[in-house]
Amino acid sequence: MVEALGGAFLQIFSGASILYLVGGVIMGLVVGVLPGFGGTVGLAILLPFVYGLDPVSGLALMIGVMAVICTADTFPAVLIGIPGSVGSQATVLDGYELAKQGQAGRALAAAFTASLFGGLIGAVILTAIIQIARPVVLSFGTGEMLMLAALGLSMVGLLAGRSFIKGLIASMLGLLLGMVGMTPTSNEYRMDFDVLYLSNGIPLMVIAISIFAIPEIVDLLRRDTSVSQETKLSGSWLTGVKDALRNKFLILRCAGIGSLVGMLPGLGASVVDWIAYGHAVQSSKDKENFGKGDIRGVLAPESANNAKEGGSLVPTLIFGIPGSGATAVLLGGMILLGVEPGLNMIKYEIDTVYVIIWSLAIANLIGAALCVMLAQPISQLTRVNVRLLAPFLIVLLIFATYQSSRSWGDLIFAMAIGIFAIYMRRFGYPRPALMIGFVLSNGVETNFYQTSQFYGWAVFERPIFLILLAICAVTLFGGLRLLRKQNLAAPDNPITKANPAQYLMALTMAGMAAFALFFTKDLTWQGNIFTQVIAVPMLLLSMILIWRISRGGLRNPDMEDIDLPTGCGVSEYKSGIWLHLGWITGLLLAAALLGYWLAIGVFLLAFLALRSGLSWKRAALVAGGVLAAVSLMSYLLHLYFPRGLIQEIWDLPFPLA
Repeated sequence: MVEALGGAFLQIFSGASILYLVGGVIMGLVVGVLPGFGGTVGLAILLPFVYGLDPVSGLALMIGVMAVICTADTFPAVLIGIPGSVGSQATVLDGYELAKQGQAGRALAAAFTASLFGGLIGAVILTAIIQIARPVVLSFGTGEMLMLAALGLSMVGLLAGRSFIKGLIASMLGLLLGMVGMTPTSNEYRMDFDVLYLSNGIPLMVIAISIFAIPEIVDLLRRDTSVSQETKLSGSWLTGVKDALRNKFLILRCAGIGSLVGMLPGLGASVVDWIAYGHAVQSSKDKENFGKGDIRGVLAPESANNAKEGGSLVPTLIFGIPGSGATAVLLGGMILLGVEPGLNMIKYEIDTVYVIIWSLAIANLIGAALCVMLAQPISQLTRVNVRLLAPFLIVLLIFATYQSSRSWGDLIFAMAIGIFAIYMRRFGYPRPALMIGFVLSNGVETNFYQTSQFYGWAVFERPIFLILLAICAVTLFGGLRLLRKQNLAAPDNPITKANPAQYLMALTMAGMAAFALFFTKDLTWQGNIFTQVIAVPMLLLSMILIWRISRGGLRNPDMEDIDLPTGCGVSEYKSGIWLHLGWITGLLLAAALLGYWLAIGVFLLAFLALRSGLSWKRAALVAGGVLAAVSLMSYLLHLYFPRGLIQEIWDLPFPLA
């Protein structure tokens, strides 16, 4: 073990791997500061640029992004009272209060110190569990792997949103999308409409970017505001470090909690900070200052949400089952790099596991150091108006999406799935559940077929399978009770009668299940059995969902609609969805005509001048600078621009190609 750890450490510092790790950390810091973004969105944007890197550099880049987002999201949580990601919600309670008391520097220093120790403890726990679990998991067969996948999918569906039915439907939809193209068992083509682009399935990068990044950018544009007007960093940073050292045992306990919660698929960042915060309150003798600026209310969630990254890697690396949306995207990136997590990695490629662990530990060290040294300039990112930020993100996303297969199909499907994901977000269908279902689809189908062929009903005689089945049943029962309590404690829905869009969304889910059944009915048993196993329950659940929506009710979790006005009767959004989708569609249409290189300039000039309020002269200068930067990126990384109709007719070369 010691020799393998030492070898992995040297691999990271050989060649350019450490530079990629630092680059990933810097990108993670930027993404973490932007509210609404998170590890999933950051990794989704990064995914196309990982392709072609050597495995160590690619892993270092991705882990660098994932590891520090829960450190950087502390900036908006403390400075402006807006969580940078779901993992910093609890930090707002005391962190923002401390900032209003002139102690923002103290709160940030304490948070960064706790994040550093939490991340390192998470890496240590990950190392220990890999060693303990290794001999056990090597005894797993296809039946056990199938049951683990079922456990992971059910937990994600249960814990990723307020509605269990919507969670299961989203998981099943992800599995169905993963079935498009050639079947892994019978080599038949399934749901591809004889379209060449779909013969190999929908690219993972297209799914990741469209279901996470596009909805978040549209959401930011609809809010149409700068994040913050002030970024004061007053207060003693040294005091914050001393606070962390004084409460070292609290940090240690919460890091342990974060690691354990992170191991449970679907739980992760959405609740870990609240669990840690609750532990801090319950274990303290003097509770009266919590919520009023108690530094322990910052230390507890920050140590837990960084430690949970190590925990979420446990099911990902050992079983190849993502523990969260971010690790689902990470798993896709690993597959692109030729690294396949799971039993074979634990058995034959343990060095790669240690590379990931070292990357996680080193990224936390670098991230915490950069947060302290660059606190003032990083905090300025919270003042960027989304109207200035969004056009550059849109340009980058479309450019990155095209690199999936360098086909216009990438862009067309990304746009279509992105629009659908916007409405999933609106009506409370958990997108991480869809992503995890998509990533697991091929492996789950293979394990399902092999289990039915190798074991049949005899799989129920295998002790480990039965243990996992019991764990799945107990977890579902306990999770449903927890979800029911959360829904009873949640504020009443502001609407008691569903609008037509809610019915249309549920009907669309039912239609997709029916479509999958109809278009696979003529395939062989090997080609359609798994489709039927997934599509039939999805169709039934969709019909049940429609019935539940029709019932209405103040506490009905199936009635969720985030576009509804708040309790004050005022919606958080200042504009509709289609206005901003029109800008993205306009960029695609311009690219189809002119080619993407020229379309970038036209789009940025128009958006910055007409939407962002810059003068035409400044807009032209900024657009030119971005065009030059994207061209340099294309040249250095050997990436390509989508070609347009005019280019094809005139056969124009680079930089228009």
